[in-house]
Amino acid sequence: MTGHSKVHHGVPADSLTRLKPQKLGRHYHKIPQYIREIASKHPRNISDYFLRNYRINLELTKVEVHEQREATAECIYRCALGKVGFAIDRPLLTEALECYYGGTSLPSHDTPPISTSEQRMRSRLGMDITQIFARSLLSGATFGTLHPHDNDYEIVQWEYIAEFHYSSHISGGRSSIFIYLDAQLVDELTSRLANPQPTRLNGSPANHLKHLPVRLDCVVAALQMPLAQVLGLRAGDILPMRLLERCEVQVNQQKLFRGSIFEEDGALYLTSLESVKSP
Repeated sequence: MTGHSKVHHGVPADSLTRLKPQKLGRHYHKIPQYIREIASKHPRNISDYFLRNYRINLELTKVEVHEQREATAECIYRCALGKVGFAIDRPLLTEALECYYGGTSLPSHDTPPISTSEQRMRSRLGMDITQIFARSLLSGATFGTLHPHDNDYEIVQWEYIAEFHYSSHISGGRSSIFIYLDAQLVDELTSRLANPQPTRLNGSPANHLKHLPVRLDCVVAALQMPLAQVLGLRAGDILPMRLLERCEVQVNQQKLFRGSIFEEDGALYLTSLESVKSP
């Protein structure tokens, strides 16, 4: 380019919006929104995985989708749809390692060299969490078989990085999990969002009914009061109540089971279910 520039402005170069030609005319802008919507609909998917396998109770606090991140992916996998990366903050990684091997001490926030055990744990978490993330995006399907992408000569270009912020009920610390998506994988997601495939039901319709979602309500406490006293309640009032020894599990206000409640690691569980015969 010769001569004087035809663009005169005082806007810093780092604040300019740079257009990517491969995104023009595509529904790329739907990907970050779709990831956030899926996370809000299923906030416990990854948390339940940590609770079930490592007895760590995590709470999802925020989801962000970035177009770039200085830190690179710690694990990179190849699949039929493209490449996906994974990274996890060190405190959460060491906490999972402690809980997996039965440690009782809380993870240290020092930064010693990465051990072999941490590398194996990070790889295991990467495989499992990536597929959990895929099942959320693809309505139950996965990215396919994941193969470690060990190629020091290829620099993978990431289109989006999904960051999941978590707080731990055990240590009280805050950590993040990162899922990296390359251009080929984002192209596949974009095409599926633009042209969703109709759902085909195979097999007996009676079997499909068994997979319909059903809401279970557990009554942990109950109190009978006069209507006049109920009408007199105000915000901030305290009512003395006693937890039921046997809690009722209801479906559409119909009693289905009775069970007991117990607490572990800050989470409530329902156990010892017994069927309730309807009149």
